[in-house]
Amino acid sequence: MKFIIILFSLFFLNSCNQKTELEKFDKNGKPIVYSEEVYMKMWFKNRNPDVTVIDTFCINQKTKAVNDIKNGKLTYTLINGYGMYDYSDKEMTELLLKKSIVLNSVLKPCMGPRKGFNWYCYAELMNSEIEKKFGEKFIDSLRNIADKQFIEKNPGHVFSFHECDTTSRYSNAKSYEEYLTKPKDDFMNGLDYPGMNKVKKERVNTEVFFVIYRDGTIGNIKAKSDFSKAKNKIFAKYFESKALDFVKKSKWKPAKYRGINVNSEMYLNLYN
Repeated sequence: MKFIIILFSLFFLNSCNQKTELEKFDKNGKPIVYSEEVYMKMWFKNRNPDVTVIDTFCINQKTKAVNDIKNGKLTYTLINGYGMYDYSDKEMTELLLKKSIVLNSVLKPCMGPRKGFNWYCYAELMNSEIEKKFGEKFIDSLRNIADKQFIEKNPGHVFSFHECDTTSRYSNAKSYEEYLTKPKDDFMNGLDYPGMNKVKKERVNTEVFFVIYRDGTIGNIKAKSDFSKAKNKIFAKYFESKALDFVKKSKWKPAKYRGINVNSEMYLNLYN
Protein backbone atom coordinates (compact mmCIF):
# COMPACT_ATOMS: atom_id res chain seq x y z
CA MET A 1 0.00 0.00 0.00
CA LYS A 2 2.87 2.33 0.87
CA PHE A 3 4.47 1.63 -2.54
CA ILE A 4 1.20 2.47 -4.33
CA ILE A 5 0.94 5.78 -2.42
CA ILE A 6 4.55 6.69 -3.37
CA LEU A 7 3.94 5.73 -6.99
CA PHE A 8 0.73 7.80 -7.06
CA SER A 9 2.58 10.75 -5.50
CA LEU A 10 5.33 10.61 -8.13
CA PHE A 11 2.75 10.42 -10.89
CA PHE A 12 0.88 13.38 -9.36
CA LEU A 13 4.07 15.47 -9.08
CA ASN A 14 5.10 14.62 -12.65
CA SER A 15 1.64 15.54 -13.91
CA CYS A 16 1.87 18.84 -12.04
CA ASN A 17 5.26 19.58 -13.55
CA GLN A 18 4.00 18.86 -17.06
CA LYS A 19 0.93 20.98 -16.37
CA THR A 20 3.11 23.79 -15.06
CA GLU A 21 5.25 23.69 -18.20
CA LEU A 22 2.19 23.77 -20.40
CA GLU A 23 0.85 26.74 -18.44
CA LYS A 24 3.95 28.86 -19.20
CA PHE A 25 3.08 31.15 -22.09
CA ASP A 26 4.45 34.42 -23.41
CA LYS A 27 2.37 37.58 -23.85
CA ASN A 28 1.22 36.35 -27.27
CA GLY A 29 -0.01 33.05 -25.87
CA LYS A 30 2.86 30.95 -27.24
CA PRO A 31 4.19 28.13 -25.03
CA ILE A 32 7.60 28.92 -23.49
CA VAL A 33 10.24 26.21 -23.81
CA TYR A 34 13.26 26.37 -21.52
CA SER A 35 15.23 23.31 -22.64
CA GLU A 36 16.04 21.55 -25.89
CA GLU A 37 14.87 18.28 -24.35
CA VAL A 38 11.34 19.64 -23.88
CA TYR A 39 11.46 21.22 -27.34
CA MET A 40 12.35 17.85 -28.90
CA LYS A 41 9.41 16.16 -27.17
CA MET A 42 7.14 18.77 -28.71
CA TRP A 43 8.94 18.46 -32.06
CA PHE A 44 8.20 14.74 -32.29
CA LYS A 45 4.51 15.55 -31.92
CA ASN A 46 4.58 18.58 -34.21
CA ARG A 47 7.58 19.00 -36.52
CA ASN A 48 7.28 22.79 -36.42
CA PRO A 49 6.15 23.79 -32.93
CA ASP A 50 5.25 27.46 -32.59
CA VAL A 51 6.95 28.26 -29.30
CA THR A 52 9.07 30.89 -27.56
CA VAL A 53 12.51 29.58 -26.59
CA ILE A 54 14.32 30.67 -23.43
CA ASP A 55 17.57 28.71 -23.44
CA THR A 56 18.29 28.26 -19.72
CA PHE A 57 21.33 26.08 -20.43
CA CYS A 58 22.92 28.92 -22.42
CA ILE A 59 21.98 31.46 -19.75
CA ASN A 60 23.63 29.33 -17.05
CA GLN A 61 26.72 28.81 -19.20
CA LYS A 62 27.08 32.56 -19.76
CA THR A 63 26.71 33.19 -16.02
CA LYS A 64 29.44 30.65 -15.31
CA ALA A 65 31.71 32.25 -17.91
CA VAL A 66 31.20 35.73 -16.43
CA ASN A 67 32.03 34.45 -12.92
CA ASP A 68 35.13 32.59 -14.15
CA ILE A 69 36.35 35.70 -15.97
CA LYS A 70 35.89 37.80 -12.82
CA ASN A 71 37.90 35.22 -10.86
CA GLY A 72 40.68 35.16 -13.47
CA LYS A 73 39.88 31.60 -14.67
CA LEU A 74 40.31 31.79 -18.44
CA THR A 75 39.65 28.86 -20.79
CA TYR A 76 40.06 28.96 -24.54
CA THR A 77 37.90 26.37 -26.32
CA LEU A 78 38.56 24.91 -29.75
CA ILE A 79 35.20 24.10 -31.37
CA ASN A 80 36.17 21.45 -33.91
CA GLY A 81 34.10 19.64 -36.50
CA TYR A 82 34.44 15.88 -36.90
CA GLY A 83 37.65 15.01 -38.70
CA MET A 84 39.39 18.23 -37.66
CA TYR A 85 42.51 17.92 -35.59
CA ASP A 86 45.43 20.18 -34.67
CA TYR A 87 48.64 18.23 -34.18
CA SER A 88 50.17 20.92 -32.02
CA ASP A 89 47.54 20.94 -29.25
CA LYS A 90 50.15 19.82 -26.70
CA GLU A 91 52.43 22.71 -27.64
CA MET A 92 49.45 25.08 -27.74
CA THR A 93 48.44 24.02 -24.23
CA GLU A 94 51.89 24.86 -22.89
CA LEU A 95 51.96 28.26 -24.61
CA LEU A 96 48.52 29.22 -23.28
CA LEU A 97 49.36 28.15 -19.74
CA LYS A 98 52.12 30.76 -19.75
CA LYS A 99 49.28 33.30 -20.02
CA SER A 100 47.25 31.48 -17.34
CA ILE A 101 44.80 30.19 -19.96
CA VAL A 102 43.56 26.60 -20.08
CA LEU A 103 43.01 24.97 -23.49
CA ASN A 104 39.80 23.02 -23.98
CA SER A 105 38.36 21.28 -27.04
CA VAL A 106 34.83 20.21 -27.98
CA LEU A 107 33.59 18.32 -31.01
CA LYS A 108 31.00 20.04 -33.17
CA PRO A 109 28.66 17.42 -34.68
CA CYS A 110 27.26 17.69 -38.20
CA MET A 111 23.84 18.66 -36.86
CA GLY A 112 23.67 21.71 -34.63
CA PRO A 113 21.20 22.67 -31.90
CA ARG A 114 17.58 23.45 -32.64
CA LYS A 115 16.64 27.03 -33.52
CA GLY A 116 16.83 29.26 -30.48
CA PHE A 117 19.32 27.05 -28.58
CA ASN A 118 23.10 27.28 -28.33
CA TRP A 119 25.51 24.61 -27.08
CA TYR A 120 28.63 26.76 -26.92
CA CYS A 121 27.63 29.83 -24.89
CA TYR A 122 30.40 29.38 -22.32
CA ALA A 123 33.06 28.82 -24.98
CA GLU A 124 31.93 31.69 -27.22
CA LEU A 125 31.77 34.23 -24.40
CA MET A 126 35.08 33.09 -22.92
CA ASN A 127 36.83 33.05 -26.30
CA SER A 128 35.52 36.53 -27.03
CA GLU A 129 36.84 37.81 -23.71
CA ILE A 130 40.30 36.33 -24.38
CA GLU A 131 40.30 37.97 -27.83
CA LYS A 132 39.42 41.35 -26.27
CA LYS A 133 42.13 41.01 -23.65
CA PHE A 134 44.97 39.71 -25.82
CA GLY A 135 44.02 40.82 -29.35
CA GLU A 136 42.34 39.31 -32.40
CA LYS A 137 45.54 37.66 -33.68
CA PHE A 138 46.62 36.25 -30.32
CA ILE A 139 45.40 32.67 -30.83
CA ASP A 140 46.56 32.46 -34.45
CA SER A 141 50.03 33.74 -33.56
CA LEU A 142 50.36 31.18 -30.76
CA ARG A 143 49.10 28.42 -33.07
CA ASN A 144 51.78 29.27 -35.64
CA ILE A 145 54.44 29.02 -32.92
CA ALA A 146 52.95 25.74 -31.68
CA ASP A 147 52.90 24.29 -35.22
CA LYS A 148 56.54 25.19 -35.76
CA GLN A 149 57.44 23.56 -32.47
CA PHE A 150 55.53 20.38 -33.41
CA ILE A 151 57.22 20.16 -36.82
CA GLU A 152 60.66 20.73 -35.28
CA LYS A 153 60.01 17.99 -32.71
CA ASN A 154 58.60 15.60 -35.35
CA PRO A 155 60.69 16.11 -38.53
CA GLY A 156 59.64 12.71 -39.91
CA HIS A 157 55.90 13.25 -39.60
CA VAL A 158 54.05 12.90 -42.92
CA PHE A 159 50.86 14.91 -43.32
CA SER A 160 48.03 13.66 -45.48
CA PHE A 161 47.33 15.50 -48.73
CA HIS A 162 44.13 17.19 -47.54
CA GLU A 163 45.63 18.41 -44.25
CA CYS A 164 48.02 20.72 -46.06
CA ASP A 165 47.47 24.21 -47.44
CA THR A 166 45.99 24.49 -50.92
CA THR A 167 49.14 25.49 -52.79
CA SER A 168 50.61 24.13 -56.02
CA ARG A 169 53.03 21.26 -55.43
CA TYR A 170 53.94 20.89 -59.10
CA SER A 171 56.61 23.36 -60.21
CA ASN A 172 55.15 23.74 -63.71
CA ALA A 173 51.81 24.89 -62.31
CA LYS A 174 51.52 28.54 -61.31
CA SER A 175 48.36 28.17 -59.20
CA TYR A 176 46.56 25.51 -57.19
CA GLU A 177 43.76 25.37 -59.78
CA GLU A 178 46.27 24.77 -62.59
CA TYR A 179 48.06 22.20 -60.47
CA LEU A 180 44.89 20.08 -60.35
CA THR A 181 45.07 19.38 -64.10
CA LYS A 182 48.54 20.26 -65.45
CA PRO A 183 50.46 17.18 -64.15
CA LYS A 184 47.92 14.95 -65.87
CA ASP A 185 48.10 16.93 -69.13
CA ASP A 186 51.92 16.99 -69.13
CA PHE A 187 52.06 13.25 -68.47
CA MET A 188 49.61 12.33 -71.25
CA ASN A 189 51.35 14.64 -73.75
CA GLY A 190 54.61 12.81 -73.10
CA LEU A 191 53.26 9.38 -74.08
CA ASP A 192 53.94 8.02 -77.55
CA TYR A 193 51.71 4.90 -77.42
CA PRO A 194 53.99 2.76 -79.62
CA GLY A 195 51.75 0.22 -81.37
CA MET A 196 49.02 0.76 -78.77
CA ASN A 197 46.16 2.24 -80.79
CA LYS A 198 43.49 0.26 -78.96
CA VAL A 199 44.80 1.49 -75.63
CA LYS A 200 44.91 5.09 -76.82
CA LYS A 201 41.24 4.99 -77.77
CA GLU A 202 40.09 3.67 -74.41
CA ARG A 203 40.27 5.13 -70.94
CA VAL A 204 43.54 4.48 -69.12
CA ASN A 205 43.74 5.50 -65.47
CA THR A 206 47.13 5.50 -63.74
CA GLU A 207 47.31 6.40 -60.05
CA VAL A 208 50.61 7.43 -58.49
CA PHE A 209 51.27 7.64 -54.77
CA PHE A 210 54.42 9.17 -53.30
CA VAL A 211 55.73 11.44 -50.55
CA ILE A 212 57.09 14.95 -51.07
CA TYR A 213 59.54 15.73 -48.29
CA ARG A 214 59.94 19.16 -46.80
CA ASP A 215 63.19 19.72 -48.75
CA GLY A 216 61.46 19.08 -52.11
CA THR A 217 62.76 15.54 -52.65
CA ILE A 218 60.40 12.61 -53.19
CA GLY A 219 60.18 8.97 -52.08
CA ASN A 220 57.95 5.92 -51.54
CA ILE A 221 56.69 6.05 -55.14
CA LYS A 222 54.07 3.55 -56.28
CA ALA A 223 51.97 3.41 -59.44
CA LYS A 224 48.96 1.39 -60.54
CA SER A 225 47.14 1.39 -63.89
CA ASP A 226 43.56 0.36 -64.64
CA PHE A 227 41.92 -0.11 -68.03
CA SER A 228 38.31 -0.03 -69.14
CA LYS A 229 39.08 -3.09 -71.31
CA ALA A 230 40.50 -6.04 -69.41
CA LYS A 231 42.49 -7.34 -72.42
CA ASN A 232 44.64 -4.19 -72.37
CA LYS A 233 45.98 -4.89 -68.90
CA ILE A 234 49.09 -6.23 -70.62
CA PHE A 235 50.09 -2.58 -71.14
CA ALA A 236 49.91 -1.77 -67.41
CA LYS A 237 53.68 -1.97 -66.88
CA TYR A 238 54.27 0.51 -69.70
CA PHE A 239 51.96 3.14 -68.20
CA GLU A 240 53.17 2.55 -64.65
CA SER A 241 56.81 2.83 -65.77
CA LYS A 242 56.08 6.05 -67.65
CA ALA A 243 54.22 7.46 -64.65
CA LEU A 244 57.10 6.70 -62.29
CA ASP A 245 59.60 8.30 -64.71
CA PHE A 246 57.35 11.36 -65.00
CA VAL A 247 57.21 11.82 -61.23
CA LYS A 248 60.96 11.31 -60.78
CA LYS A 249 61.91 13.76 -63.53
CA SER A 250 59.41 16.46 -62.56
CA LYS A 251 60.18 19.14 -60.01
CA TRP A 252 57.96 19.26 -56.92
CA LYS A 253 57.38 21.86 -54.25
CA PRO A 254 57.08 20.92 -50.57
CA ALA A 255 53.57 21.04 -49.18
CA LYS A 256 52.80 23.60 -46.50
CA TYR A 257 50.93 23.25 -43.23
CA ARG A 258 49.88 26.70 -42.02
CA GLY A 259 52.58 28.11 -44.29
CA ILE A 260 55.34 25.84 -42.96
CA ASN A 261 57.13 23.34 -45.23
CA VAL A 262 56.26 19.74 -44.25
CA ASN A 263 56.44 16.18 -45.50
CA SER A 264 53.19 15.20 -47.20
CA GLU A 265 51.50 12.37 -48.99
CA MET A 266 50.94 13.00 -52.68
CA TYR A 267 48.41 11.50 -55.06
CA LEU A 268 48.15 11.92 -58.84
CA ASN A 269 45.36 10.61 -61.04
CA LEU A 270 46.86 10.47 -64.55
CA TYR A 271 44.21 9.54 -67.09
CA ASN A 272 43.34 10.12 -70.73
